[in-house]
Amino acid sequence: MGRLASKGADRAEELTSFIVTVRDRDAIGSVALKLEALGIDVERVMKRTGVLGGRGPVRLLSKITALPGVKHAREERRYQLPPLHDSIPQ
Repeated sequence: MGRLASKGADRAEELTSFIVTVRDRDAIGSVALKLEALGIDVERVMKRTGVLGGRGPVRLLSKITALPGVKHAREERRYQLPPLHDSIPQ
């Protein structure tokens, strides 16, 4: 297996965080169960907004998106602000 194929395989098994929006907020519990059955560790269930947060292998993103009841799914992105500096007013 070439280096590029190997890197792609490594990326597929890499764990990432997901944000999932459901079509019907009342069905959020059943979507959470489906995600867990796929192997996603559901960490947050926000019924009021219809959003779930969880963690699992990157390769599952297409399967998450195809689940009945899922409106949208994406990898969660993280941001970090630079450290505070005395020369910059707060």
